Amino acid sequence: MFRYSIIAVLMFSMSLLIIPHDSFSQGNQAEINTLKGIKGIGLSVEDIDADAAADGLSKDKLLKVITQKLKKSGIKVFTDLELRTISGQPQLVLNINSIKQPGPIYIFTTTLDLTQIVLLERNKGLTAVSPTWTVLTTGGSLPEDLAATVDASIDPMLESFITDYKKANP
Repeated sequence: MFRYSIIAVLMFSMSLLIIPHDSFSQGNQAEINTLKGIKGIGLSVEDIDADAAADGLSKDKLLKVITQKLKKSGIKVFTDLELRTISGQPQLVLNINSIKQPGPIYIFTTTLDLTQIVLLERNKGLTAVSPTWTVLTTGGSLPEDLAATVDASIDPMLESFITDYKKANP
């Protein structure tokens, strides 16, 4: 068990050297173009790991923070009921995958996707919900700092979305 803990900590340390605590997005024009014509978006935060929730990470707080930032930037945020009436049902989805390591330390990946209903080219009658814009970040945190660290990792992701949204919808 101790051996696996050392390996996990070493792997985490190496990942910090290789992968900075920055957001990664394809940032290509095709991805930005998928945002064109969207008049607003719905929001969703996927379920949070029980350990992370016990250490202060809150789905409701994250939704509130994201909603405020989007509204402040001028992006309309639809309620769940409103979203069902909007063509394509564009929804910004936050997913946080966290693993509490011995020590204790968290390793996490945070993904922000804009999902929409899309038509399959090979069969125009088939639709699917698919991410059309994505950004992710990785990081690590002590349990007592987890909520603040995740919040800080979400800020550049949201800024990236807001920038791309405004490029597509000037």
